[in-house]
Amino acid sequence: MSFSTSILNAAEFPTSTRHLVTDALTMEHVNALDAALKANPDLKEIELVDVPGASKIAADVAYQFQLRINQNKMRTFARGLCASTCAYIFLMGHERTLLPARSGQDTVLLMHSIHSGIDGAFQRTYNDDLISIVHQRSNGKFPLALLNKMYETTDRSGGIYIYRKPVDGGYIFFQAQYGAKRVKLSDATPADLGINVDD
Repeated sequence: MSFSTSILNAAEFPTSTRHLVTDALTMEHVNALDAALKANPDLKEIELVDVPGASKIAADVAYQFQLRINQNKMRTFARGLCASTCAYIFLMGHERTLLPARSGQDTVLLMHSIHSGIDGAFQRTYNDDLISIVHQRSNGKFPLALLNKMYETTDRSGGIYIYRKPVDGGYIFFQAQYGAKRVKLSDATPADLGINVDD
């Protein structure tokens, strides 16, 4: 499966304090963020809009974003679908805010384990590290037991879903695999996990 990549040029938004990221993540997105930070040292926000995940180097992309988020104490925003590597990057923000989707269904995070681009196997070392980063960034509000639930998926479509607004009586659901029923995991809200919700 291939995704088109849309990267916004920093020169197009020289006075913006928010960097927009769309489409499947690649190292080109990291380079675009570097250019935006160079053009505007006051840049403190990243908005992820309908990002379905990353390429085969998902862990590398996640770590590169983490480095820049930490160096610049950046806040993160998500709008629409924010899946896989996008969800990790969003949850690495020094403040994390879910925004309304631009169209269609509302904003949702999908967290699942990073898989090898070669054989599809779980990348356990990377995942454990990223899970730890997310847990720490939330000051422990995002429980490790909840994050580790993603290891119970049986394919790359399963994972933990966190909705901006409640659906079917909850915000946090688990889906084991493609087509499986999403099961409510917790009575927690995004705020309980250290995630802001804005209109």
